[in-house]
Amino acid sequence: MPDEEIRLSMDDFCRLAGEVVEAFPPQFQAWMQNVVVDVRNRPTRRMLTELGLDPENDTLLGLFEGVPVTEQDPDDGFPNRVWLFKRSIEEICRSREEVAYEIRRTIIHELAHHFGWSEEDLEAFESQPNPFDDGDSDDAKST
Repeated sequence: MPDEEIRLSMDDFCRLAGEVVEAFPPQFQAWMQNVVVDVRNRPTRRMLTELGLDPENDTLLGLFEGVPVTEQDPDDGFPNRVWLFKRSIEEICRSREEVAYEIRRTIIHELAHHFGWSEEDLEAFESQPNPFDDGDSDDAKST
């Protein structure tokens, strides 16, 4: 956890998340037509317990809800959802730039689930160093 955490207003955080999504390449954006990105301050206890996490000790940066495109029926019109957890992200960041980085990284992680990737498939992505990292590790997760 950083010495100083950043705190954005909900509007500013959502605006920043929108900027991150808009910056994705056009070919990537085409796959987001059936994805809603929503923001909550924190994951609910239910979200954590359904994932086998301890609500007292664990948190999430993001969460994918829905059916991966690899398993969708073409007639299904229901959108998938990517949750971003604002306070969880802010707590591990020291600057607006780092918040943007974590939003991008979290959305990419969650969209990988949209494409059918498992947590095991994402291990190489998750093991990439954070350019803002000072060597401290954190226990926050994206799922």
